[in-house]
Amino acid sequence: MRRHALLHLLTVLPLAAQTITFAEGTPGALTIVTVAEANPNGPDTVVLANVELLPLETTGRTLAQALDPTVSRRIERNGVQRVELPGGGRLFRYRRAAGTGTFYGFLHIAADGAARVVLERPALPGPSPDPFFDRFAVAADGQHAAIALANGGMFVVRLDGGVFASTGTPARQVVPNGGDVVPASVLVGPVAVFFQLDPGPVQVMRCDLADGALPVDVSAPVQANAITKDEMAISGDGSRCVFLYGPQQQQRLWQVGLTGSATVLPPLASKYEEPAYLPEGPGEPAMLLNHAGTRLFFIDSDVRDELSLLDLTGTLPPLQITESTIFQPYIGSHILPKFAADRLTVAIGDPAAMDWFRVELAPLGGTVINLTGTGSLAQPFPSGTLAPVDAASVNGSLLVVEQGATSVNLRRIDPLTGAQAVVQQDLLGAPELGSSNGVPADLLVHGSAGEALYAGSSGALMGVLPPGLALTPPAQGPLFAATWVALPNQWGAAAFYLPDGTVVMGPFEFDLKQLALTLQGGVVMVGSPLRYLAPGAYTVLTRAAVPFRLCLSGAGV
Repeated sequence: MRRHALLHLLTVLPLAAQTITFAEGTPGALTIVTVAEANPNGPDTVVLANVELLPLETTGRTLAQALDPTVSRRIERNGVQRVELPGGGRLFRYRRAAGTGTFYGFLHIAADGAARVVLERPALPGPSPDPFFDRFAVAADGQHAAIALANGGMFVVRLDGGVFASTGTPARQVVPNGGDVVPASVLVGPVAVFFQLDPGPVQVMRCDLADGALPVDVSAPVQANAITKDEMAISGDGSRCVFLYGPQQQQRLWQVGLTGSATVLPPLASKYEEPAYLPEGPGEPAMLLNHAGTRLFFIDSDVRDELSLLDLTGTLPPLQITESTIFQPYIGSHILPKFAADRLTVAIGDPAAMDWFRVELAPLGGTVINLTGTGSLAQPFPSGTLAPVDAASVNGSLLVVEQGATSVNLRRIDPLTGAQAVVQQDLLGAPELGSSNGVPADLLVHGSAGEALYAGSSGALMGVLPPGLALTPPAQGPLFAATWVALPNQWGAAAFYLPDGTVVMGPFEFDLKQLALTLQGGVVMVGSPLRYLAPGAYTVLTRAAVPFRLCLSGAGV
């Protein structure tokens, strides 16, 4: 490395006492240890021993979340799945063997690197030992989780570093053992968790997260032959939840807030679609609330898919987006719906033949505007020619991955002005969002013309690497970012870059495993040797050689 240049870069950063957390050993028997960032060669603190990091799944997961750094998102890095939390924290699921048996639990790594177990339970007897359901809920703001037990019961868990006074731990049980929670129904926000209890009749429940609060039944009034669909929708701020209840094929939309019981919404009984979350569904939500819980996007599939937008404040008239005066008949396929405040942006058309539209409610009737216009700018809109498959929201703009006639392309769309253009062609894979300590994460796009980085703060193209070189998704620190520039033969170099484009390159070295940037500007380089860099410091960490080592803390690539 031009080590002195990098150290000069680091000298602009303050150094504060933090923690570095490692997982090291073999993949099936890891030790989770922490060291003080101020003294990385000092004594270890063992958090867990004989651990295996497990796959995980979250409720309410949509395709768009993977590329949205403002919400909690399930990702995989270095072969390990985790929930990345806004602000730099993350959550892992594990299994560990101890002298008294086997235990399953959840490990939280805070933005400052501190590691703690937030919930752990002993294995169950029999062929299915995992005491937890196959999925759990994490709030969009990353401050709480709700975790149901396979044999009945549920915990709420604090991910903000605090504990509940009643338990002295980050977790408290809100549904007692034996309470049959419907796992796909659990959704948690900043103030309350919404969920369903079964066996029937299914009850819709709300429980405040505040210590001591008990679940409250907020179900719709009981109807003959009625059922409650498992999947519900929650607003980004957690203030409102919408669910489907009624006889099969003739259900109503019901809403519940932070007080009171459920109330029915105006649309008449019909065959409304559940959200269809991942992994069982496509993750293109057929029921979606905006952040403030004032708008509901939903689909009536009684005859064919009809897309609608509803004002939940009751002020503005609803809009059937795909009615015949707006869209030509039988056009109702959609992908990647996303709200910007009260405005909905969504691709609509026939499968793989779409345009992007902005939908807005108004006192005298809503408006639907074609942003891309590959079909027609005039109503009734026909199908377009675009085939979007993925999208990232960057600084108010959409970066949309599209399958073109001969290549996969990247299109930038301003959902407010409609300005749009293809900014990159011949993509070789899905974009990857970097890891961040709270600042906007940069986006890595793989293309035949080279790897490209787009700034998370502005959406601007930062640069393109020559073909033959590869980048890892960048790690975003408070003042600079880092990525690994890889050659085809596992050689490469670490690259550190500032927002103004200044780049400091390290020396070429073999098989660097990981770069992790701490919240206060330190850099952990997992390779041979294992190194730590910070303002005025360059330290080789004298840790024992192990087959596997991963830095779990910091913004890591």
